[in-house]
Amino acid sequence: MRKFMPKYLYFYLVFNSDANYRVKLPTLEDLKSDYIGYVLDITKNNVSEAAEILHISRPMLHSRKRSTLPH
Repeated sequence: MRKFMPKYLYFYLVFNSDANYRVKLPTLEDLKSDYIGYVLDITKNNVSEAAEILHISRPMLHSRKRSTLPH
């Protein structure tokens, strides 16, 4: 078992220090959604630039954006 967790996971856990980590860990979909949102933020919603950073096509990025919106 790894003793150190990546910083991006620590963010999710820091507010729940007394909780069981297995329950509070984000899903892979949560992480992907947050990362896509982060990249779009830093590119000021420039989809072409974000898609290039993420190494995915623009249509794929649009699809992932739609799939992460609340239903």
